[in-house]
Amino acid sequence: MTLRHIRLNSVPCTLWKNGAGTTRLLIEQPEWRLSVATIIRAAPFSSFPGLFRQMGLLTGDGVRLLPPTGALPLLLDQPGDLLRFSGDLPLTGTPLNGSVNVLNLMRFCDRSGPNLISIKQDTLPSNVLLGFMPVEGQWDVMIGGRHYTLAPGDMLLDEASFELSILKPGQIAYGIS
Repeated sequence: MTLRHIRLNSVPCTLWKNGAGTTRLLIEQPEWRLSVATIIRAAPFSSFPGLFRQMGLLTGDGVRLLPPTGALPLLLDQPGDLLRFSGDLPLTGTPLNGSVNVLNLMRFCDRSGPNLISIKQDTLPSNVLLGFMPVEGQWDVMIGGRHYTLAPGDMLLDEASFELSILKPGQIAYGIS
């Protein structure tokens, strides 16, 4: 696969069985999966035993993940923040003040694999990436001698690692490393 420039609004979405959201599948590999979920209303999250989940906020005011046992909830309410949790956990996701879009990366718990990273002007990536997705601001980047101007809703994605040179950073982005 070669580097793909994806516009999120062009990726088909699949309605969840419970009707509380949709998923846009960006890539599915034998070892990992990347998608964007739109959470419309409170609903149980699907269980993915044996998988490690990572989530970053793209749009909206955030989401609260509630465990059933009274344990402390997980809160994702700032773009650039990340949640990491076991796919075994039975959680209910509740969007804060309307629908939210979140970037989801899932991989096997017992294997190394890609991770979501937060990228800001003061924390630019120093390693190679599999993907790059702006959240706030316009980003001018260079990959393999080719220039890209990216805004929220754009993503660069590949199955093989690529070196990203940031020519002009925006405010916040997510990387897959």
